[in-house]
Amino acid sequence: MCEKFSISRQTARQAIAILEKEGLVLKKQGSGTYVNHIFSETKIPSKTIGLVTTYLDDYIFPGIISGIEKVLSLNGYNTTLRLTRNRVNTEREQLLSLLKSDIDGLIVEGTKSALPNPNLDIYNQFEQRGIPVVFINSHYAQLNCNYIVVDDELGGELATRHLIENGHQNITGIFKYDDMQGNLRYKGFLTEMYKHNLSVDESAIIWYSTENMEQQFCLENLPQLLKKFKSSTAIVCYNDQIAMKLIQLLASNDLNVPHDLSLVSFDNSSLSQIVVVPLTSITHPGKELGKLAAESILSMINNPHYEMKHTYHPELIIRKSVAKLTK
Repeated sequence: MCEKFSISRQTARQAIAILEKEGLVLKKQGSGTYVNHIFSETKIPSKTIGLVTTYLDDYIFPGIISGIEKVLSLNGYNTTLRLTRNRVNTEREQLLSLLKSDIDGLIVEGTKSALPNPNLDIYNQFEQRGIPVVFINSHYAQLNCNYIVVDDELGGELATRHLIENGHQNITGIFKYDDMQGNLRYKGFLTEMYKHNLSVDESAIIWYSTENMEQQFCLENLPQLLKKFKSSTAIVCYNDQIAMKLIQLLASNDLNVPHDLSLVSFDNSSLSQIVVVPLTSITHPGKELGKLAAESILSMINNPHYEMKHTYHPELIIRKSVAKLTK
C-alpha cells in the first residue's frame, strides 16, 4: 500500500487507525486488518437468523428452539434451522450452506465441543463478514466468542454433594467425553468427591460418545455395566436420557432404583418426571436460554460491539431416585 500510494508506513498506520475508529475496518489480532462488511456495501437485512443445533425434535431441544423462535418472531425475524447430529462433517456442510445464504446472525450449539474442531475457519469467515454468532450450551475454547451456557461444573458438584449428603460414598459416574458439558460435569464430580476425602474408582467411570451411546446402553452390554457398578451405591448420570435408559436396563435384571442404585441426572427434562422413578435432576434453563440467545443475537445485529458471555447457575430438583443410606 505504501508503494502504491507513495506514502510512508507511518501515514499508512495513521490512516488505518482512523478507518478502524470509524468502524470501516476491523483489526484481528494475529490475523490482519479487514474491511468491515457492514459498511463495505449497503446490505438490506434479510430478517433471517441461522440456527444450528445438534438435534431438533427431542429431549430439551424443542424448548430451546421454541424460546428462540418466539423472540425472533415477535421482532419480525425468521429462522432457518440446520441439524448436525453432533457430527463435525455435517456441521461444516451446514455452516458453508449458511455462509452462502443471506442471514443476519447465527445461533449455534457446538458440535463435539470437547474435541478440536476443524470448522473454526468458517466461524472466522462469519466474523469477518460482520455476521454475529452466539453459542449455546457450550462453545469452542479456541474461539473468542459470545456464548450462553450452564455452569456444568457446578452441576456436577451439586449432584455429587446430594448423594454424599444422603450417605453415599461409593459413587461412580456416566459422562460424555466428546461434549464439553460431560467434561465439566465430571470435573465437578471429582471436586466434590475429593472435598469429602472420598476415593474415585476410575475403572468404574463410564465414558461414552455420540457414536457409541446405543452400544454402551443396550441389553447386550448390561453384564459389562453391572460389572462396572458392582461396588457402587450411586451414579451421577450425564443426563436424564441416560438415567432413563439405565433404569430400564436395571429393571430387566430385577434391580431397583433407588433401592439397589441411586441416580442423579442432568437437565430436569420432561423425562425426569414421566420415567417410572421420577429423577432427581440438575436444572437446565431450556426455553429461557433460547429467549436470551435470540435477544442477544438481535442486540449484536444492532450493535457490533455488544458482547454476551452468560453462565446460568443450575439448581438441584429432588425427586425419588436417591435412597438415603443409614450407617
